[in-house]
Amino acid sequence: MFQPGYDIQRSSTLTAFLKECGIDSYEDLARRANEEPDWFWGRIIDHADIRFKRPHTELRDISSGPESIRWAVEATLNLTETCLDSRIAEGLGEKIAVDWVGEDGSRRHWTYSELAAEAGRVASALAARGIKPGQAVGIYMPMIPEIQAALLGIARLGAIAVPLFSGFAPHAIVSRLNDAAAVAVLTADATPRRGKPVWMEAALAEALTDVPSVHTVVSLRRFGGAVADPARDLDWAETMGDASPDFPAVPVKSEDVFLIAYTSGTTGRPKGVVHTHLGVQAKATTDFLLCLDMKQDDRHLWMTDMGWVMGPLTLLSVLLSGATLVLAEGAPSMPNDPFRLLRLASEMEVTHLGVAPTLVRQFMTQDPAPLSDYDLSALRIVASTGEPWTDDAWLWQFDHICRRRAVPLNIAGGTELFGAILTSTVLHEIKPGGFSAEALGVGAKVLREDGSEAAPGEVGELVVTQPPMGLTPAIWGDRERYVETYWSTFPGKWRHGDWVRRDPDGTWYILGRSDDTLNIAGKRIGPPEIEAALTETGKVVDAAAIAAPDDIKGVAVVCVCVAAPGVSPDDALVEQLKDRVGEVVSKPFRPREIHFVEALPKTRSMKTMRRIVRAAFLGEDPGDLSAVSNPETMDAIAELQKENP
Repeated sequence: MFQPGYDIQRSSTLTAFLKECGIDSYEDLARRANEEPDWFWGRIIDHADIRFKRPHTELRDISSGPESIRWAVEATLNLTETCLDSRIAEGLGEKIAVDWVGEDGSRRHWTYSELAAEAGRVASALAARGIKPGQAVGIYMPMIPEIQAALLGIARLGAIAVPLFSGFAPHAIVSRLNDAAAVAVLTADATPRRGKPVWMEAALAEALTDVPSVHTVVSLRRFGGAVADPARDLDWAETMGDASPDFPAVPVKSEDVFLIAYTSGTTGRPKGVVHTHLGVQAKATTDFLLCLDMKQDDRHLWMTDMGWVMGPLTLLSVLLSGATLVLAEGAPSMPNDPFRLLRLASEMEVTHLGVAPTLVRQFMTQDPAPLSDYDLSALRIVASTGEPWTDDAWLWQFDHICRRRAVPLNIAGGTELFGAILTSTVLHEIKPGGFSAEALGVGAKVLREDGSEAAPGEVGELVVTQPPMGLTPAIWGDRERYVETYWSTFPGKWRHGDWVRRDPDGTWYILGRSDDTLNIAGKRIGPPEIEAALTETGKVVDAAAIAAPDDIKGVAVVCVCVAAPGVSPDDALVEQLKDRVGEVVSKPFRPREIHFVEALPKTRSMKTMRRIVRAAFLGEDPGDLSAVSNPETMDAIAELQKENP
């Protein structure tokens, strides 16, 4: 258990908010938020000082059911008026909004006024090309300051942003731009990767041969890349240089779309998750400003990509709090700089840091000696999300990153919520890998298969019983899929797809995706429990547990692992690891097979894609591969089955 320091608790945004509301504890606030959603979300709007052009006639209309909830009925707004105009009006115009560092160590920064001006130029340039509010504009760029202006400029115009992962291949770009009917794309000619340019505009040009709706491309040419189509493609420097920085924000209806965030499904077609101008501001305020204690004096770094929801979420959270976004291009760990993320946190005086459990496990394989040279004393909050922790990785983070002083705050949610269902806060004791509480205003519960509420300590499905402001109202263009995916299992309740447990002391634990669940001889378990048993031996740095057909049990556990440095996999190690799972988890879950490869398929945010591992191992259709950052790993996994039919 870790108790956050009294000074951090006393000065936290959450403590101040509780006092404003006249409420004594977080639990009392969460209870009232669930019982009186109109009161709670009204307080959040006031706390964030969200600007409306036209006020709402009704804050929350749930008359057609929770799956059809409407927020701020009849209201109009534009999020850039709150995130940019308001910040400048309150005197933050000359404060650094974006502090950027490149892979080669080059630095640039933009103040709030400069960011607003660049966003205005993006909006002006798009409008000059005939792009109108409500039309979709793709963003296919690396993490540089201009990508922040791109997102905000599209929003200022009232158009719809469609961020694309910067590592996408042409096929993935085609499917998303066509689904959104995009009319323009903002891009860059290339991004450096380990010192060499990776040509992005060329991949986009190939994709656009199959996207007839796109008539405009604006490219930031950093490496002198050639123009693919002179009639369609514009140079960023010239186009934005000629555009006016003074572009009035276009008011849109509160239910109008700000962002389509594509997330991979288990089928071949990605889901276009819709988010609105109001929803993203309210949810970011609740999760980042209150629960993760982001403040105006913070310098926040969370290495991600605009193509994943954490990219827009971190930018908007920083702007809503009036803080500074520390933006780093490139990878958090490199062969000649294995602790790059932590080195940057030290050099750039980061106070509010984001990490991922898989990244920490990578750090654990390195000699920790260089860490003694990094001054991380400025860190106050170290946040994490994406996947379950193992105890050893959480404790390593606590010792080597938090230095037993900064508060490790764990959140869990997803693209569809633009934030959290479960969270930790500075007002709670922290248990390794756990979540202190449900997020505010979500009504989180653990349900059994029959829909009844699980007892404390019992594993069940995580659901949302009170749709929060910020929960996606739709999958773009597919109402039936939206209802079927999220609302059909437990009618009237949002099923998120995670196995969870809430212990008697109130701590929550995520146990893995429910669609990853292993059902062995009638017994169910989440893969992370098996994977943790393997990695905690110190012999394995990464593992994926999957279900494979079995003549006797019907289904058996198979594990695909990455050996720790210096460990040579042999039959004796395999048996040792199998026995370890049997001892730590349960004998029925002792793996039938354990195989070793050099790497597992990952997303850019370092999540292991178990469904891809399973498909490769069994020779099945893997579905949508666009989120896999290292698809070459599938070949080695596919060979395992050939070697062991």
